[in-house]
Amino acid sequence: MHRNSYSLAALSAAAVPGLIPVRTMPIATPVENLDVAGIVGEDGRRVMIQSPASTASGIRLERDLKVADALVGTPLRGVIPPVLGFVKLSEGGRCVVSEAPAGRPLMLDALHESSDLTRSLGQVLARIHTVPRYAAEAAGVESFTPEVLLAEHRARIATAKAGGHLPAAVAQRWDALLDDAELWDFTPQFVHGDLSEESLFMSGHRVSALRDWSSSKVADPASDLAWLISSLDPERFDELYSAYREELPTSTHPRLIERAQALGEFAVAEWLAHGLEIKDPEIVADARGMIADLDADLAQIARDEAERAYEQMNSREDGSS
Repeated sequence: MHRNSYSLAALSAAAVPGLIPVRTMPIATPVENLDVAGIVGEDGRRVMIQSPASTASGIRLERDLKVADALVGTPLRGVIPPVLGFVKLSEGGRCVVSEAPAGRPLMLDALHESSDLTRSLGQVLARIHTVPRYAAEAAGVESFTPEVLLAEHRARIATAKAGGHLPAAVAQRWDALLDDAELWDFTPQFVHGDLSEESLFMSGHRVSALRDWSSSKVADPASDLAWLISSLDPERFDELYSAYREELPTSTHPRLIERAQALGEFAVAEWLAHGLEIKDPEIVADARGMIADLDADLAQIARDEAERAYEQMNSREDGSS
């Protein structure tokens, strides 16, 4: 069941001895059916309460807490708000109160404006990807091999092709990417799995908090970079990736960026599949629009390459005359 801010404030007081709520603040969440609020105490203390409104969101919250607890002993502990208390809910499950994430939500616009913030995010991503596999598996996260992940990409794209949703150029490009064995020959690593503006927080010019670990897994590190490579301008992404590589104790896969770009494109097929599954015409239309944009980009690239080839041919002929 959903709870309003007054109910959430009462639950936070029950979960944290000595906390006397005086006001609440809304906090965005990427999780469906999860009621979240910021609570300011009489002593000025700021906490965050999360209360599941369905069985599914309760399971996701528990998974989030288990992973976050396992990460306390890693270099990520400084960006994970500590848990302060729990309260059992009458309908089953429990709500959790933690320290409020420091700072404010990290909007992509802020990355375009701050090189230091961009580098900070790159460093945090590297720390995520260097979490030891044993720590991740101790938290119960699933592990996926490159072969399984590639098969999932193939299945979604095959569905999109079978439904007539892919222009020929897009289908050919995606097939070529899927058939490139070297591109998918990588070592799976711990990943957040659902990075977004709702899960990241910033203070000054650094990443100050990171939450919602319920989608984390041992999988393709490119998946955490995919949304950024498609959202940031090239200069900013290069800064992020440079900081990411400097923070890593080992070298990256030589084609990690290329695979992140591919996953950013494949995400459109996943969005399309989701729209088709729930029969939402708006989502389907949105996905088809993004596919049309990609098709137009590929057509422009082909024209540019043809013009360069023509100019080079003319240059060679002029030089030989």
